[in-house]
Amino acid sequence: MENLQTLFEQVTKEASETEKGLLTDFLTGLKKKQEGLAPTYLNATFQMDTRFEDNQCIVTLPVTPLIHNSFDMPHGGVIATLVDNAMGFLVNKDLHPEGKGAVTTNMTINYIKASSEKQLIATSTYLHKGRQTLVMECTITQPDGKKIAHATGSFFVITPSSK
Repeated sequence: MENLQTLFEQVTKEASETEKGLLTDFLTGLKKKQEGLAPTYLNATFQMDTRFEDNQCIVTLPVTPLIHNSFDMPHGGVIATLVDNAMGFLVNKDLHPEGKGAVTTNMTINYIKASSEKQLIATSTYLHKGRQTLVMECTITQPDGKKIAHATGSFFVITPSSK
C-alpha cells in the first residue's frame, strides 16, 4: 500500500475543485469523529446532523456530490442510510439507558420525488413500541417542505455485548 502522504499528494495534485471540496469535507468529518462530535464515521463522512425533539429524531444531510448518483441526484441508497440512521438513533437513544439497543430487521422506502435542494431532512417517529420489536416511520423532506420519500422500519431489541 502506498504511503499515505504520497497518496494524498497525488490525489490533491490532480483534484478538481469539487474533489478538493469533498476531500476537505471528509477530513473535517473525520476530525469531528475524532473529537467525539460525530457519533459514527458514517455520520461524520456524510456530515449528518442529529437532534431529538418531541419523541422524534431529526437528521439533516447536506446534498453534496459525495451522495450523488450518476444523474447528479441524491442516491437512493444514501437516502436509505439517512432513514436507517434517523430511525435507529431514536430507538437506540431510548433503549441505551436500559443497557439495550436495537438492530434493523426490515425497512421499506417509497421514493416520491427527486430532491432539488441542498439539504434532506429525515424525521423519524414510533408507530409501535414493544418489548422485543419496534416499528418506526420516517419522512424525508427538503427544507421547503416537499416530501422526497417515506419509510417504515422494524427493529429488534438486543442486549449488546461490551466492547
